[in-house]
Amino acid sequence: MGQQQSKGELLFQQVSYGNAEGIRALRRDGADLEWMDREGKTPLILACMNSELYDVAKTLIELGANVNAYRPARHAGTPLHHAAKRGLENTVKLLLSHGANPLVLNDDCQTPLEVARAKGFSNVVRAIESHICLFSGWMREFYGPTFL
Repeated sequence: MGQQQSKGELLFQQVSYGNAEGIRALRRDGADLEWMDREGKTPLILACMNSELYDVAKTLIELGANVNAYRPARHAGTPLHHAAKRGLENTVKLLLSHGANPLVLNDDCQTPLEVARAKGFSNVVRAIESHICLFSGWMREFYGPTFL
């Protein structure tokens, strides 16, 4: 007999199918949004690796998925790293608007900004830079004039 899948694993599969309603139903049933597959991908990381899964990423974030979940090992990084690596500007903006940290380093000591720059995604670079500038301006107002 085969081993029964966990609710988290079923939710992960619904992400790959792009089934937002299935995700909501599984979450109501207690599925874990932070379940990881063998490669260390959470459902949100998986959604942030494909432009067609933008609405799924949005659903996961609305349900409380961790926008700063870190995927260890060979293809390390946060959902923001993975979206930046693929040039997914709208997904990058979504993550940033929901609190994704643009300053986290992956295992190659690169921020999402550096990943996007290395891949030549100037639109993503601009989106992240705009967010960082907005954030640094807020910090300047909050803490007073200083060198950041």
